Amino acid sequence: MKKSIIFALALLFCASVSTTAQNFKWGIKAGISSSDVKPSDLLIANNDDVQRFVLNVKDAKYGLNLGAFFRFKTGKHFFIQPEVQINSVRTDYEIQDFKTAQPVTELVTESYHNINVPINMGFKFGPLRFQGGAIGSYHIGGKSQLEDYEGYTQEFKPLAVGWQAGIGLDIWKLNFDFRYEGDFGNYADHMQFFGNNVAFDDKEKQMKFAIGWTF
Repeated sequence: MKKSIIFALALLFCASVSTTAQNFKWGIKAGISSSDVKPSDLLIANNDDVQRFVLNVKDAKYGLNLGAFFRFKTGKHFFIQPEVQINSVRTDYEIQDFKTAQPVTELVTESYHNINVPINMGFKFGPLRFQGGAIGSYHIGGKSQLEDYEGYTQEFKPLAVGWQAGIGLDIWKLNFDFRYEGDFGNYADHMQFFGNNVAFDDKEKQMKFAIGWTF
């Protein structure tokens, strides 16, 4: 609830700034993201404390995002840039199942889709931009092969909040963005096994590159 209130206040702040902005631009953008996570294996036991699975991240695939941005220039160099994006992420997990005499190792895939709302503030000097801010993420759907395993369920947070920082380059109407993004929660904290919340010991981090067009 506190995260939702803070993020709502940030959106209201951006709306109030827009009414006094000296300059306004908007555009569309598309990009890719690459996750950087190297967590330890996750040991999963049932309610009787009997180890059932060992789960690890085999490969965090490239993600895709598409959206729009709105840039409010409020001074000679300072700007605020809220965005709305649809983001798609895929991860391959390796799971070792101990329910049989001979443990079985399988590769499973999980993909999910979010609506991301980054709010960045920064400074622009000529074609260069330096920016950073918060990002809110709303889960809207997905599919996981982990659902085939006993005791697995998902519970995504209504609003997950993270941070991002990076640089940008504007050439004519083209925009290039390089950003590094982190999550305040641990990686895969939406997972539940046997009614218990589980998460890897590493926080999700992503490198993002996007190309935009300003109207």
